[in-house]
Amino acid sequence: MPMLSLRTAILLAILPLTTSACAKEEGAGQVKHDSGAATQQKIISDLVPIRGGSFLMGDFGPVHNEDKLPYSGAMNDDVLRKITLDDFSIMAHKVSIEDFDAFTDATGRPRVGTSKIDATLYRADSKAAAGVSWQDAVDFCAWAGKKAGRKLVLPTEAQWEFAARSGGKMVIFATDTGTIDDGRNVATYSQYDDGVGTALGKFPPNPAGLYDMTDHGFEWVQDWYEENYSGGDTRNPTGPKNGAERVLRGSSKRGGDSLVHTSMTFARDHRPPNPEKSRDPNGEVIDVNQNRTFGFRCATQD
Repeated sequence: MPMLSLRTAILLAILPLTTSACAKEEGAGQVKHDSGAATQQKIISDLVPIRGGSFLMGDFGPVHNEDKLPYSGAMNDDVLRKITLDDFSIMAHKVSIEDFDAFTDATGRPRVGTSKIDATLYRADSKAAAGVSWQDAVDFCAWAGKKAGRKLVLPTEAQWEFAARSGGKMVIFATDTGTIDDGRNVATYSQYDDGVGTALGKFPPNPAGLYDMTDHGFEWVQDWYEENYSGGDTRNPTGPKNGAERVLRGSSKRGGDSLVHTSMTFARDHRPPNPEKSRDPNGEVIDVNQNRTFGFRCATQD
């Protein structure tokens, strides 16, 4: 066997070390790049099964209270419709800011709400509800179910209300007792002011096992908005075929209005799916997350 030159021997000696170092660098890069798999699994694990059934959708005051009057002063929830839903599952919690960050990081999208003003308006607590556009919410749900082979979508308006009412029961608020008890089952004004009450899942769920349906901002659903919609299917309805705005359910974040007036289980609101950016009096775009109060949770029927 011929003898190796000194240079060849040195090269052969350091080659495994070089290869090992490269492998470590590559591995470190793979660890640094988060695929979001843990968040995807978290979302799937958070799904709560809801047994289907029939219920009277809308402000049920006229058939529930002695005065035969609506509970809310709004007009767009007065249409009562008997709806039948098949079994479905819906997330127990709203999607958090850190959940949505995992999605944008994994898919190469820019994070939502990263301006200086959003540091206090939106990102004060990463465990608070994410606020995004309707399309971003749709995209997140599709991504979250992909790894598990589940088709996740936004809940329909009917599914959201049925779940908020714990199977369509005639309860006014989606809390553990059907009533609002500040500081025990919803956050107080002061808890919002100091940030203590902004994190999701801190207060008891409703009897169906869903958290924060009465508080922590509005939630996007699938349906297009129509003020007094009464048509379409009565079984698994998906709302109007088209429109200019999408339906929001839930409530506004704490501001000047009391939750008693803004967060009834049948209350409806609406916004453009991708709102235009706000501008100052000079026409300059205000660098703030326009959707910071519009959260969501995913659902599935498979």
